[in-house]
Amino acid sequence: MRVVAVLSVVAVVLLLALLGHLDRPAAALATGWRRLRRKPEQPATISVEQLAADLHRLASVLEQTYATDQPAKMARLTAASLAYDWVLLAACRTLEIPTAEKAPLNAVDRLVTEAALARSGLDW
Repeated sequence: MRVVAVLSVVAVVLLLALLGHLDRPAAALATGWRRLRRKPEQPATISVEQLAADLHRLASVLEQTYATDQPAKMARLTAASLAYDWVLLAACRTLEIPTAEKAPLNAVDRLVTEAALARSGLDW
């Protein structure tokens, strides 16, 4: 009986100590978690100049990958063409050109998208 009373007092004291000392750090921790969960603010669109530079760079990467014989060539081509498609679609969103919703684009859709971007004045 005496042991139970001592343990209850110790538990209450520990609980009060924890609540008293962890009040501010717990709030800071909760704020930190909210900051981690919040999505970073990103611009809705990327500048046209940046998109043209990215398209130029990725087009040259695709050409170099086609021309050379490297290990895992198919994986490199797949990755480069998917990145190229994503930038094409981002350029279409920025210039408000209707096009396919998601990558990867098939060859015909890619050509139609490139033509639409070229018609709107984007040069890469």
